[in-house]
Amino acid sequence: MKVVDRIVPGIFLVASPRLLDPNFARTVVLLCDHNTQGSWGLVMNRRMNLTFGDLLDALPFPAGAAGPVHWGGPCDTARMQVLHRLRRHPGDCLTICRNVDLGLEIEHLKSILADPLLPGEALNGYIGYAGWGPSQLTQEMEEQSWIPCSANASIVFDTPPDEIWERVLESLGDDWSRLSEFPPDRQWN
Repeated sequence: MKVVDRIVPGIFLVASPRLLDPNFARTVVLLCDHNTQGSWGLVMNRRMNLTFGDLLDALPFPAGAAGPVHWGGPCDTARMQVLHRLRRHPGDCLTICRNVDLGLEIEHLKSILADPLLPGEALNGYIGYAGWGPSQLTQEMEEQSWIPCSANASIVFDTPPDEIWERVLESLGDDWSRLSEFPPDRQWN
């Protein structure tokens, strides 16, 4: 991965150690939309103790019920969104970056969960999202709260959530990987 200089959908926003907001400290956010009206994305590395089976009624295949659910951010926590990497590409979705699509209608999701996923396929649920008002994300970028970098499906679907922040920083090279060594609490210095 590499640091990017443009804020566009489909990149990661990596929380810098100076970002102390407990909602976003040591997080990686996949930016899903960014325009003059605002921005929003999904936190990648906050796995919840929930599965699809806990949230959806009458799933036809028990293995599908075990799909992981993450905390996507503090906004609209009554709603679940799904990021997926599927060979049978559903028409009701938005491509965020290569091999990462967003959205499935509930009935389509249930039908996918009825069959075992093929190797390489993945579904992650997200409760809530991270949102920014007009110019708010730009201001936070100027304050160096976030490190923007390229995103990839391997981090989204194949990396254990508790390792994502460190792995993304390490992938950016020595100067950035040192940031992962900062203690979570500055008083530990």
